[in-house]
Amino acid sequence: MTTKGEHALRSANLCLVSCVSKKLPYPAPAKDLYVSDWFKKARAFVEAQGSPWFILSAEYGLLHTDAVTAPYEKTLNKMGANARREWANAVMQALEPHLAKVKTVVFLAGGRYREFLQPQLLARGIQVRVPMDGLRIGEQLAWLNARLP
Repeated sequence: MTTKGEHALRSANLCLVSCVSKKLPYPAPAKDLYVSDWFKKARAFVEAQGSPWFILSAEYGLLHTDAVTAPYEKTLNKMGANARREWANAVMQALEPHLAKVKTVVFLAGGRYREFLQPQLLARGIQVRVPMDGLRIGEQLAWLNARLP
């Protein structure tokens, strides 16, 4: 049986995955820099879907998965609302060239990463899906585990 969240992801044109605090201690391609169990599972999940994806980085904004990236300690959770709004505006500007044919964006990211991006995407007529919305970290890991091969 397919859940609403799974259907949304399969039909997504673009996936956005948030960064995490656990990183390699040296520069690496962004998709390899983040080493938490959650990120590894989220990466495997979106890659299995076949949709293009980017990483939402508190430090660098929108990261292409192959961009060699140095580790950092910045988090949106410690930024004020104005700084998060500026961050979201910069991410939207970087996303712009990738949105021409996008109908759906799926977030595997917490509320601080979505709060100012989601309204801008919706205003463009792009559907937004958050398949793990409201789930705690353990529940998110279980959700991802249940959907990985």
